[in-house]
Amino acid sequence: MLYTLAATALLTFASSSNDGGDWPQYLGPERTGVAPWPTETFEWPSDGPSTVWRVPIGAGFGGVAIADGEVFLFDHEKNGGDVLRVFDLETGEELWAAGYEQLGRLNYDGSRTVPTVVGRRVFTSSGFGPVVCFDRDEQDLIWMVDVGEELGGEAPMYGWCVHPVVVGDMVIAGPLGATTGLVALDQETGEVRWRTGHLGFSHSAPALVQFAGQEQLLFNTCPKLGSGRNAPAPATIWSIDPANGETLWKHELSLSRLPIPPPVVVDENRLFVTGGYRAGSALLRAERSDDGDMTFSEDFRSTRGAQIHAPIVFGSHVYVLVNENWTESRRNRDEGGLVCFDLKGEEMWRTGADPNFGRGGMVQVADTLLIQDGSKGDLVAVRATPEGYEELGRFEPFQVERRDGQLWAPPAVSGTRILMRSQSELVCVELAP
Repeated sequence: MLYTLAATALLTFASSSNDGGDWPQYLGPERTGVAPWPTETFEWPSDGPSTVWRVPIGAGFGGVAIADGEVFLFDHEKNGGDVLRVFDLETGEELWAAGYEQLGRLNYDGSRTVPTVVGRRVFTSSGFGPVVCFDRDEQDLIWMVDVGEELGGEAPMYGWCVHPVVVGDMVIAGPLGATTGLVALDQETGEVRWRTGHLGFSHSAPALVQFAGQEQLLFNTCPKLGSGRNAPAPATIWSIDPANGETLWKHELSLSRLPIPPPVVVDENRLFVTGGYRAGSALLRAERSDDGDMTFSEDFRSTRGAQIHAPIVFGSHVYVLVNENWTESRRNRDEGGLVCFDLKGEEMWRTGADPNFGRGGMVQVADTLLIQDGSKGDLVAVRATPEGYEELGRFEPFQVERRDGQLWAPPAVSGTRILMRSQSELVCVELAP
């Protein structure tokens, strides 16, 4: 059953104009977690950031996309349905919403993914299986493909978590079944354009990157979710040709049985990979043999890894929120926090237990990391420098106190504003002085 919702919103603050800037997909314009910023150096406002608006939302872990002054949130109404909600970036007014009935329950309630916005199309991916295309002009759903029922997909432990990836006139989805790993759907019709064979299971997202002289999709998978997930396990990085779904290369390594962060390109020949559940991190170096095969060596490996969010490469250093199940306990919290590695694997500094940041997300603006504390929800600005931890400021955006530490959604930046969500609120914060 399809339905269209009336526009409703809770406004608490109206602001002046914003300079704009799109964040149209998971991890932003280039899928790197880096936001355009008007200056080379970020400065914390002397009076602190201000809350522009806030709206109530359902529980979940999916962040927002931003395009053309509109904010797109994939939400889930408990005991109701999946719904795309669209807000005005300036005021927080809900402009329109459309969705479909979706009964059932996932481990951890709510949405998993960030919408992808391309022109008049908005693509969403549900933890229950449906991949959906919405039309911004019609303000309604135009096609749906259930990757479980229609493509033989098998849901990972916590539901399907593949953020839609647009390549040309196709959108990439992840059934993760015995016969189909990734699939390319026609943007206009939802028809299958290509599909891979079985790749494994994953809570990660394909990363569309330029690497080793070629555009490719990099995708972390594992052989099976569930058993023995608290220890490193055999895993595979797949390189898929986005034009036709053919495998370009694959590399097996020891990683998490629950891969979530995508591989991160450091330069033309190096990848940084990381995982939770004691998987750690590694910097991989690629070399192409005379016969064209791709081989990898490890420049370094660390026992510290990120469970949920992608690291950020800035200059000649990598910044990683090494928080996971193992570092969550009080006795191990000193082993976690925000870490700065150089590209030789040396740990330049680490925050440990204070501040620990939980399993929150981060983005980069200019020379600064903006981090959402995954336990308390605080917005923290940290200078990205190997010289040591330098906190520029801290702000409490949420009115409702959370005690379960599940503020894990990735933030999004547009102009000088950052949008963050908890399990009950979506908040827009102004960062300009």
